[in-house]
Amino acid sequence: MTSTASSTDTRQDQAPQDRRPSWQQRLRRFGYTAEARSDVRERLVPPFVEPSPRMWQVLGVPRTLAERIARWSGWLGPLLVTLVAGLMRFWNLGSPKKVIFDETYYAKDAWALVHRGFELSWDKNVDSLILNSNGNVPLPTSAAYVVHPPVGKYVIGLGELMFGFNPFGWRFMTALLGTLSVLIVCRVGRRIFRSTFLGCLAGALMTVDGLAFVMARTAVLDGVLMFFVLAAFACLVIDRDRAREKLAAALPVDSYGLVRPDAHIGDTLFLGLRPYRWLAGLLLGLAIGTKWNGAFFLVAFGIMTVL
Repeated sequence: MTSTASSTDTRQDQAPQDRRPSWQQRLRRFGYTAEARSDVRERLVPPFVEPSPRMWQVLGVPRTLAERIARWSGWLGPLLVTLVAGLMRFWNLGSPKKVIFDETYYAKDAWALVHRGFELSWDKNVDSLILNSNGNVPLPTSAAYVVHPPVGKYVIGLGELMFGFNPFGWRFMTALLGTLSVLIVCRVGRRIFRSTFLGCLAGALMTVDGLAFVMARTAVLDGVLMFFVLAAFACLVIDRDRAREKLAAALPVDSYGLVRPDAHIGDTLFLGLRPYRWLAGLLLGLAIGTKWNGAFFLVAFGIMTVL
């Protein structure tokens, strides 16, 4: 009776583990598995998942080169995803050769800003003239009513200065920033999940996301705003990791060789000037200078840094 009861209890204890979906069990093989640890250092600074060179060896790559590729995968993977994103965003960027949606405002405002320093009031029918003359149109003389701050329009204007007042010129910078945004997502995802695979997966999903794709191929302010916000978030994540590394290095080691919490060090440790926080503030300022709703991100990120 006793042995039967104990075996039944054992099966009941194991049942929740056995009933877990197979996809959930497979997913646990990716990323960093947070286990109960007594060492504070590993909780503050979780290790990255070590990539394996096995796949490259199966493909016939020599072992030494396979190990180097695996070692460099933290950058090679994100750069490969970014290359695909760039090809998608820059391919035939000048098509359609027409003014799309709010390009009728921002492309002309950008051209006016880089030449006059302020937005101008254009004729309502000037779009077709710009397209037919490859941008060789006279600038108006009267100022226009302005809704958005100028930073994003100056960014669009940089592309127009390099490639002309045409669809490719006014879409160039948004395509470039849209491509760089994919790289940021890859690297931030890798840093958060401690897995190159999951970071590249996040970037790949953004690469094929319809909204991100369209915004990157259209001269509107949303893509510029997104880039500055993403870059600011990346800076804050780097700042968090560096602060945790300094804290982990300063904590004392006990007689068992384990790092233990220390309230005094946690309260008094000086973390330095924290340049990535300053850079995040600058990028959020550029976001607000692109569209006023960038201020919401400033509030959200500000709260996040003190929690």
